[in-house]
Amino acid sequence: MCGFFTNFAPLDHSSGKCMLSTEERIHIQLLMQQEIAPAIGCTEPISVALCTAKACEILQKRPGKIDAFLSANVVKNAMGVGIPGTGMIGLPIAIALGALTGNPENGLELLKDVTPEDVENGKRFIDEGRIHIHLRPDIPDKLYIEIRCSEEIDSSLAVIRGSHTRFSHIERNGEILLNENETVVGDTCERDSLPLTFQDIFDYASESPIEELRFILDGALMNKKASEEALTHSYGHHVARSIMKRRGRHLFGDNLHSRMVISTAGACDVRMDGAMVPVMSNSGSGNQGIAATMPILTYAENEQCSEEQLIRALTLSGCWK
Repeated sequence: MCGFFTNFAPLDHSSGKCMLSTEERIHIQLLMQQEIAPAIGCTEPISVALCTAKACEILQKRPGKIDAFLSANVVKNAMGVGIPGTGMIGLPIAIALGALTGNPENGLELLKDVTPEDVENGKRFIDEGRIHIHLRPDIPDKLYIEIRCSEEIDSSLAVIRGSHTRFSHIERNGEILLNENETVVGDTCERDSLPLTFQDIFDYASESPIEELRFILDGALMNKKASEEALTHSYGHHVARSIMKRRGRHLFGDNLHSRMVISTAGACDVRMDGAMVPVMSNSGSGNQGIAATMPILTYAENEQCSEEQLIRALTLSGCWK
């Protein structure tokens, strides 16, 4: 038996329980597909790189100067994390690579093709004093990224606000190309809100056709590869490997719970160290995506649950986040 997983059995609709409407199910599905996406590296600096790439794309030339205006939470979360493919930490190299090589069409995977030559060019870009980072204490948003690029008489502006990939404002030479400054509460725009109860989410995970939910398994397996990578090389604070050592086994034991912790911490070690390994993020957070998948996957594998039970449990975890 698979414990909690056995709750995902066909519902008895003759009992009078209300199923979600097709419209509600589609809305939840679109919301999941929007919020659950691949990412390489810590999402805050990568989101800054993405915003920079968009501003440079709009500028249509290499910028002579880049000003980044950031909310306190973005600065805090981006200061000490590794940037994929660079062996470096922090915002300057993320901004430089976003400007020089980033393709905004690749979203949070925009640094996946960075080369050593790109990194050297990025270092020179920083040394030339082109990048200036500013705190925006007057912004209530936890997630606010404003990039201003200029070169000679041309200028561009791109703003990401509320969600790590959501552009709310874009300008070129003062001409507004996009303006969607809805009120933002926390990290979610009001226009995307839908009142959801736990019962709604449970019904969605239980009732939806399994093929409609299968993409969530792909994300879990992506995170599993990152977790396995942590056991082959040295990454970050080595949390997973430390727990697996003799002293860690003595403190935590060798049991299902410790294996769930190891699998989750390992993927987080890899991601936070800036490894060129993608993870499936949730609501813009790679660690949140890992935490929503790896304990579930590890438990299901240990208990030999069916693939359908696993997919439905991952859906419930991913929706409720």
